[in-house]
Amino acid sequence: MKSSMSKKLFSRSQKVDDLGLISKLTGTRRIINRDGSFNISRRGLPYWESFSIYHWLISMSWIKFCFIILVSYLIINILFALLYYAGGEENFTGIVANNEFERFLNEFFFSTQTFTTVGYGRVSPAGIYSNVISSIESLAGLLSLAIATGLLYGRFSRPMAKILYSDKALIAPHLDGNAFQFRIANKRAGHQMVDVEVELMMSKAEAGKRSFYNLKLEYSKINFFTATWTVNHLINDASPLYGLSMNDFKKLDIEFLALIKGFDDTFAQVVHSRNSYIHDEISWGAKFVSLYSVDDEGNTSVDLNRISEVEKAELHSVN
Repeated sequence: MKSSMSKKLFSRSQKVDDLGLISKLTGTRRIINRDGSFNISRRGLPYWESFSIYHWLISMSWIKFCFIILVSYLIINILFALLYYAGGEENFTGIVANNEFERFLNEFFFSTQTFTTVGYGRVSPAGIYSNVISSIESLAGLLSLAIATGLLYGRFSRPMAKILYSDKALIAPHLDGNAFQFRIANKRAGHQMVDVEVELMMSKAEAGKRSFYNLKLEYSKINFFTATWTVNHLINDASPLYGLSMNDFKKLDIEFLALIKGFDDTFAQVVHSRNSYIHDEISWGAKFVSLYSVDDEGNTSVDLNRISEVEKAELHSVN
């Protein structure tokens, strides 16, 4: 009975000729990093033809972004302060300085006030030269602030899936056989995802090239993603993993590629997430521990700190 059920749930996995990835076996690194980025570099185009500064700025980390904004702000104001300084002190009124460095500081802070259109009023331009430079800086400041505001909005409004993956995938007992498993959860408590789908692919090295397989899953789609989801691929005689050992995984340089997409009702858009597991990120003979608990009031809670916790489990023998 169980055997016929598992056959129905897990139909034969399909070999795929083209996933949009390189099939020639030319590298030894994983295809997809744990952060979802690809280990593929492109050559043959000029750098600025393939580089998008907008996508670069909205996709980098917040620390790098804030550092670039701060450094850019300082460099622009230092350059304008140098221009003011080159024009001489007679082009300004209200400068109080005992030496040249203090004079430069006065003109630097005047530059910051002009750049941000604050204008406190103690120091002001008095000649044509300083007025022309300050007019140019005012325009540059307005444009720069508009660009910075747009980048901040783009970073905050960019729809992103925050999926938490288990540190390792498992070869674990499941139903009447064994299965390849990994566990995921939605990291954003306030963002509900619905109609979540997962595609699991396997890559292995054989005959001097990489072969790709679409692995059939127990469930490839769930309606609500409010808790955790253990993704299962049953290893039966219809699976390309059937009969393979831990050493075979290493020898064949097997990598499992996961693509997850779902509808985020906060952004009202479909969001994506990618991850992969290579042979040394797979635990054999283990199963995930339960993350659920119920309090005295009957509320269910999920402890995501334990999403990667496992316990030993006996694998079923393969006939």
